[in-house]
Amino acid sequence: FRIIIDKEELMNVQIQIEPGLKEQYIVIHTNALNAEIEQLIDSLSSSDAPLAAMREDRIVLLRPEELYMVRIEDGAVFLYTEKEKLRSKKRLYEIEQQLGNAMIRISKTTLVNIRCIDYAEVSFGGALMLKLKNKEQDYVSRTYLSAFKKAIGI
Repeated sequence: FRIIIDKEELMNVQIQIEPGLKEQYIVIHTNALNAEIEQLIDSLSSSDAPLAAMREDRIVLLRPEELYMVRIEDGAVFLYTEKEKLRSKKRLYEIEQQLGNAMIRISKTTLVNIRCIDYAEVSFGGALMLKLKNKEQDYVSRTYLSAFKKAIGI
């Protein structure tokens, strides 16, 4: 079958059902890595699975799109939503793997949801500070600056 979005044909798709197959896998055949293929990879690598967090003595489940930022503070991992700061029992890299491209790493200790950035401003020494729509802020470290700029298209 063919994938068609907004009347624009994107690509052919073949699905082979193999009953004896032990593990599922996907192979993409392309003549070049283009925007459509990157979009497909992004959608395959991101997860819609909820993320468990602690609110006092309760466990709550958050959808990936509810997260504004994930940050390590004093050795603990915190999840920031529009109005709350919740604690996670997972490690930062586990959350990063679970969420895939839904979040981007901006430093050794922080992930942000690009859709939740209000604006970025150049700060002292050329550092880039992100202001999120929930009024939180953090700096993009030099190590992750070029990947961040690429992710937002500059």
